[in-house]
Amino acid sequence: MINSVRRALLPALSLLCAAAVADDLTDAAQGLCDSVRTCALEQIASEDLTPEVREMMEPMLDNMCVTMRTKIQEVPPSHPLYRPAVACLRSLESLTCEQMQNPDRASTPECEEYEKLAREQGVDLAN
Repeated sequence: MINSVRRALLPALSLLCAAAVADDLTDAAQGLCDSVRTCALEQIASEDLTPEVREMMEPMLDNMCVTMRTKIQEVPPSHPLYRPAVACLRSLESLTCEQMQNPDRASTPECEEYEKLAREQGVDLAN
């Protein structure tokens, strides 16, 4: 599940470095991270895992959120991709856990629009 969400996030996060400022983009990325973490914890809880394994998973999920936050850089709200990136992240946050687990369903019209605009501006979405 985490890998499918990461694939869905790469285009939106490609716009996004470490000097994060609390703004719509940062808030949207944190909201998405919280949703992914919640879904992952629900999936872990439904698995027949030992308590030790579950305890090991929590720091990994926390690290995932830290990694996401470090990929966000200050992007001025006036940047043409700022609002589309925020919309993409927020749309991904609104997906159900089932949708996040399925890479074919982890796309949204907002992210497709962001990807289109980014390509038009020559942004490399592969990184």
